[in-house]
Amino acid sequence: MRIEYTCEDGSRTLALWPSLALLYWLGRSYPPRPIDNPEPFKFYVVGPPVPSDNHPLFLTLVYAEIERRWNKTPPFEIEPPNPKKKHGGKNYQARCLEVLQWLHAEGDITRLTIASEAT
Repeated sequence: MRIEYTCEDGSRTLALWPSLALLYWLGRSYPPRPIDNPEPFKFYVVGPPVPSDNHPLFLTLVYAEIERRWNKTPPFEIEPPNPKKKHGGKNYQARCLEVLQWLHAEGDITRLTIASEAT
């Protein structure tokens, strides 16, 4: 699967599975902290750490960010990832795709293109 989307701020994302696309969306949703007097060749932490897309609390954090921004959540149950399956399993990825489509319908994602892999 190949997912491309553009957010309201103009940023573009390409991901190979839905939970990874949501991970990128979640990481970008936090406002960046300004760096006072940056020095060249020095590493800076530019945002808070975000758990991986197959962490048991990942979708909960996505829903919390959605609720913080719009005071509502997608009308789907939170599907926990299956740790024994690749990328959390088909049901988990299907739920993440539904959340992406909901974000597109709400307008935060202005363009969403989903292409299946060629076999």
